[in-house]
Amino acid sequence: LEAQELLARRAGITLEKIEKNEHRLSRALMLDVMRWSETQFQECLLDAPHAELARKYLGERQLAGETVRRFGLGFAPPGGEWLVAKARAAGVSLEALQTLGLIGKRDEDRGYFDRFRDRVMFPIRDLQGRTVGFGGRILPTSPLLHRDNPPPKYYNSAESPLFSKSDQLFGIDLARAAAAKAGYLAVVEGYTDVMMAHQHGIANVVATMGTALNARHIRKIRQLVPRVVLVFDADAGGDAGVDRALELFVSQDLDVRVASLPAGLDPCDLLTAQGAAPFRQALDEAIDVLEYKLRRLFAGGRSLTIEDQRRAAENMLTILAAAPQRSVKLELMVNRIAHRLNLREETLWQRLSEVRARRAVTDHPAAAARTAPLLGTRPDAARAEAPLPRRAPAAAHERELIELLLADAALVAPASTQIRPEEVEHPGLRTLLEGLYALAAAGLPADLDHLHGRLDNGRLLDYALEAQDRGSRIEDRPAAFAKVAARFQEKRLARQRQELKYQVLAANDHDQAIELLARLKQNHA
Repeated sequence: LEAQELLARRAGITLEKIEKNEHRLSRALMLDVMRWSETQFQECLLDAPHAELARKYLGERQLAGETVRRFGLGFAPPGGEWLVAKARAAGVSLEALQTLGLIGKRDEDRGYFDRFRDRVMFPIRDLQGRTVGFGGRILPTSPLLHRDNPPPKYYNSAESPLFSKSDQLFGIDLARAAAAKAGYLAVVEGYTDVMMAHQHGIANVVATMGTALNARHIRKIRQLVPRVVLVFDADAGGDAGVDRALELFVSQDLDVRVASLPAGLDPCDLLTAQGAAPFRQALDEAIDVLEYKLRRLFAGGRSLTIEDQRRAAENMLTILAAAPQRSVKLELMVNRIAHRLNLREETLWQRLSEVRARRAVTDHPAAAARTAPLLGTRPDAARAEAPLPRRAPAAAHERELIELLLADAALVAPASTQIRPEEVEHPGLRTLLEGLYALAAAGLPADLDHLHGRLDNGRLLDYALEAQDRGSRIEDRPAAFAKVAARFQEKRLARQRQELKYQVLAANDHDQAIELLARLKQNHA
């Protein structure tokens, strides 16, 4: 259908006609608008006098002109309405540009403004090579950085029907053929890391959009290759990152390996300073993530104390509890952990059963009796091991609140003045809400990218990614938030009425009861 739409557009049907008469073509319209925007940014970078500092910056990063053109880089000037003016002159839909997160609308209907200013623009393309979003890197020379509240160094397009930063991989369209040939895809952190690798002939390299690799990325990668290599420098890949990678290795049908770079060098620095050979060698020598974690335990030739061994085993078994039941991969992992930590396999299997049973009772108490026989643990024994409270499903208005806030960081500030964290009963959702409020209070962007560093719960992070995706599909998020806030207000008033009823029943004298009844009547009004 989408291919037919694009062919129809090439046949001479204008954007205006499609927008007015063919609502089903809205996705094709957005792809056209995104392609038009990419052209404007790219022409600006290559030809405009006011992009000289941007061209100089890319030259200092030693990115060749051919690489810049291949990846379609562009430049957004510092003026506040450059793209808006271009769109008006070309008859391009401002509404579509706003939906795609390239422009914003001023308060009180005072027109539109450019969301990207004084930034090198990196087109984000899907597997088919269609531009679905942008990443913008502010120039180091930008006067915007000297404001009291400077903008972030990197800035992505807003979530839109085309773009979700938790789903995209920068460079995937240019990496897919090389990845299929090599049998794996390498994942780095930065846009310039990807571009420099391609410039040096190592084209099976992509980057995430500032988020951790997740199950949605894995599904996309599995369409292309059976293996992924995560690239860490010697100072990066902290315990949280390694554990997250190990969770993916355990729970996904994918071979996850880790490549280490010399301390203090990211891929771009290494390639620029030493060429392709050391980076290619690091990829070739990548080890599976379990081995990487075990080697970190024994780094520097250190010997583990009994407590070190216990903590290490407990940490890894907690991650392994997410694995499918008794698979060949799991058997091999338990065997390796037992050998390296000098523990009996039977001990690890027994403890793994206990961890799984505790997890089943905590997350799915109704299913504990069905699951326990498979784990070799009695349901009552599981409860004795982990006497945690049962968790009811989250209320709809609580889920909707988190989905909206994760999809639109601008809603966090008004939410913090209207909804208290303790009003969210579900503990996981309350944790996410408290994290977003804390970011806003600290003057940081209250988004999932920044929240990710504060979450040490992989399953909660997975939920947050899915919640963000659901929220991004809501068209009028401010209106949806108003409805959710009203629902919280209803709940708040209902609790107050119930409390007043209790007070009326407990009142010791007639006058007090009359006063409480009057307040209760006023509350109902």
